[in-house]
Amino acid sequence: MRLKSFEILQAGARISSVDVFRAFAILPVVIYHFHGYLPYGYLGVDLFFVISGLLVGSILIRQFKRKEKINFFRFVLQRGFKIWPSYYSFLLIGTIVAYLFFRDDQPDYVIEGGRSLSRYVFFYQNYDGIPFHWPFAHVWSLCVEEHFYILLPIFLIFIMTFLGNNKRFLIISTICFVAAGVFLKLIGEVNSPGIANHTTTHKRMDALGWGVLLAVMTTYHDAKLRVIKWLPLLFFVGAIILAADIVLSVYWKNYYFEKILFSSVVPLCFFLMILGLYYHDFSKWKPLRFVAYYSYNWYLWHPLFVLLVSKYFGVNALAMAIYIIVSFLVAMLFTILVEERFLGIREAVLNKIFKKTIRAAS
Repeated sequence: MRLKSFEILQAGARISSVDVFRAFAILPVVIYHFHGYLPYGYLGVDLFFVISGLLVGSILIRQFKRKEKINFFRFVLQRGFKIWPSYYSFLLIGTIVAYLFFRDDQPDYVIEGGRSLSRYVFFYQNYDGIPFHWPFAHVWSLCVEEHFYILLPIFLIFIMTFLGNNKRFLIISTICFVAAGVFLKLIGEVNSPGIANHTTTHKRMDALGWGVLLAVMTTYHDAKLRVIKWLPLLFFVGAIILAADIVLSVYWKNYYFEKILFSSVVPLCFFLMILGLYYHDFSKWKPLRFVAYYSYNWYLWHPLFVLLVSKYFGVNALAMAIYIIVSFLVAMLFTILVEERFLGIREAVLNKIFKKTIRAAS
């Protein structure tokens, strides 16, 4: 059987550099969640946010540039076909697995009904994380993504309606979006020190905004960026700043640095690193690009396998190897059986729905 991932990764229109960055986002997170084996591995989530802002933003920015009307509901459903089937499959089957294996010794791992379940179903778990269910706690980032899929088209529709399809206004507005994310972190910590949660959407706006700014730059200035020979230097600038940021966080125990400045500098570094290598050809980096293709379902499923493997094999190098292999194979399975199937029917279903809507309106 030939995997569809091989076919898609060989497509000429796919940006190989983004695949590689996505792989470098998921791998540290997976390793970090195995009992903290990789310190600062959680920063992969920030890289995911910047990548998401870039990829999702590019879809809408291209429409903005062509002065096409943005259909809010079509866009949300389009993203839904990508995110929801795998997410709800994980939520259902993962809950059953957690119940079967942990209901006696770790009942807090199992999602109960009512309000405890609704915050996962309706994507507000990142604002209501208590009670804490460890196998599912990581979906706070999916909540941020879902909120972003709603906010971004509204943001662009507002600009188009009141400011027009003006590139300058778009760039200024996007920079303000990033600045607002940093400002909201500051306000949250000043007003509620130690209480405001780092998982909330308004505290992650800047990371997504950096990705949108990347989308604006690569959409409007693609030809100019391609010929800049020193562009790869930005990768090294971003990497050096990121390293310095991490070193400071180790040795400088300042509350506001840890809660605001550190987390604000990290996505800026990823912005510079991605921009620096955006046009570099990584098509031959096939193993990493292969990992990237399955990264979404791997992100969903891996914490549950931390617990299962640790329960039966302990916490050691062999257990981590088993955990990585088994969780990735499960990710492949659900990508093939769920994600690819729904993506295969997405356009046909959307065209049918929105053609009917247009006919009804006329």
